[in-house]
Amino acid sequence: MEYRKQIDQEVSNLETAKIKYQEKLEECESENYAIDLGKKLKEVSILNDLTPQVLHSLVNKVTCSVDGNLRIHYNFVNPFEEQE
Repeated sequence: MEYRKQIDQEVSNLETAKIKYQEKLEECESENYAIDLGKKLKEVSILNDLTPQVLHSLVNKVTCSVDGNLRIHYNFVNPFEEQE
């Protein structure tokens, strides 16, 4: 019975991950995503200084784990970020 619960939990976790990946894929494929990201990158590329306003327009939050690992949560999908 315990084995069944473990398998059910793994299936549930995989289904949740699948939904997250599908949402990110849809966001990446949308035309608005490309346009918005292009605008943000253009704005940043012409700036000489990284101001708090620029930083906040690109980064949602930064988290730090107990072991010291930093994770940046962007306001857009980061195609280079490792998925959990």
